[in-house]
Amino acid sequence: MKKLLLLFVALFLVVGLYACGGDEVIDPIVTQKIELTYADWGDQDLNQRMIEAFMVEYPDIRVSLRTDINGSGAEFTGNLVTAAQAGILPDVFATDNVPTIINADLTYDLAELWDADPDTDLVYDNVALTGVYNGHRYAVPSFQFIKGIMINLDIFEAANLVTVEGKYRIDNDGYPVKDWTHAEFVEIAKTITNFDLDNPENLVIGMDTWYGAPDFQQVWPMMNDADVQYDTWDGSAFHYTSADWIAAMEEKVALHQLTNGTTTRFTPEDLEYQPALAGYLIQTGYAAMDIEGSWQFGVINAAKEDSNINLGFWPYPSGSAGLFPPTILDYQAVSSQTAHPEEAYLLAKWMTFGEDGWKTRLDLLEADRDEALANGDLPIHLDRFPVADYPDVWDRVYDLVDDIEGLNYTLERIEYAKPDLDKWLPGYKDFWAWVSDPENPYNWDSLVIDGPTAVATYAVQWEAKANELVQGQLDTLGAD
Repeated sequence: MKKLLLLFVALFLVVGLYACGGDEVIDPIVTQKIELTYADWGDQDLNQRMIEAFMVEYPDIRVSLRTDINGSGAEFTGNLVTAAQAGILPDVFATDNVPTIINADLTYDLAELWDADPDTDLVYDNVALTGVYNGHRYAVPSFQFIKGIMINLDIFEAANLVTVEGKYRIDNDGYPVKDWTHAEFVEIAKTITNFDLDNPENLVIGMDTWYGAPDFQQVWPMMNDADVQYDTWDGSAFHYTSADWIAAMEEKVALHQLTNGTTTRFTPEDLEYQPALAGYLIQTGYAAMDIEGSWQFGVINAAKEDSNINLGFWPYPSGSAGLFPPTILDYQAVSSQTAHPEEAYLLAKWMTFGEDGWKTRLDLLEADRDEALANGDLPIHLDRFPVADYPDVWDRVYDLVDDIEGLNYTLERIEYAKPDLDKWLPGYKDFWAWVSDPENPYNWDSLVIDGPTAVATYAVQWEAKANELVQGQLDTLGAD
């Protein structure tokens, strides 16, 4: 009688669970799926397709795409903090700033999972060293975006520039050579400028800048020294008093002082007189060159479709040590609140740096490309790139961007890329807030007024402040 009762109870539980749905019944053991959630600010349609492919690969894991975390960048990260306070943090999520989410206790330490994963051995060294704090890895690098020079091919063809010995080199097509130097870049910008505000059909702005000012001091020094990273960071300190940094900043300040159309710094009177200056000038056809990131590759199609403008993407100019492509990294993290860290790591890897995830991503993008071409549309370009050396993946990556003139030159050097510091180095964001602070006597606006001769003096103050803010936080972030 007791055995019969136990059997009846077991059958009742199995039938009841099966009726609720979502469970698989096996002889009569119930296998419950692991439930995970995922959120980032990217293409949600592509995210959903990637997630569906993940669930096919891992049938015991069910993933829901969270679209309730609004915004992008800093706004998205702030909303993650709010979600964590409510106990509803996604299991895997993107962030614009790793130190912020560490300080808010949002992240799981992935060091053991990362170290045990053979795929991580293929992540490029300069990328792998980021996101690690006092032996803890609180984020995984997802993609690298390439910083380069978007150029208007039509403007260069019309300009008929030729090589000028000692100033710049021009190739047989009338474009800058792809191994151009920093000095050549500046000289070409000055030469091709035509600040004819009365005749906008002749108007040519030499270069659009990186978020309002040339980024020379962050990139030039690392091109002149193979052992120096982005913005002279060497893993423990900045070196703004170095000759390379000072020379780059002097050129940056000198260019930024100009309002003659060499850069996109204009007077209020010029902006009022010629409204065309207020647009996105590389897309509208008025800028010859634009220091830009690959996330703006959509502009290439937009310029072609809207105005029949042909754009290319040249490598960032090289230094005396060669070309070390500057890249911008994105990151994802596993939630400190997750009940399934191992499975969440698998999901994060699939959506970011993993080879299997990248092959799936390329399958989807290639299908989209074929559909666009079949419809007579311009194909959408891949705008982010792997952070690991997967030859089979890279072969296919080239095919998705092979019509962007100039890009391959950078991709062939991608293993030597040096990523930026913005999203992972603690204190770096605070340093730039200090640089912009009007109460700071050594702020950027004051430097522009004081001019290139003041750079060496400012370098002492900037170096001291950057090292103070970064080293103080780096020593304690993630420490046990």
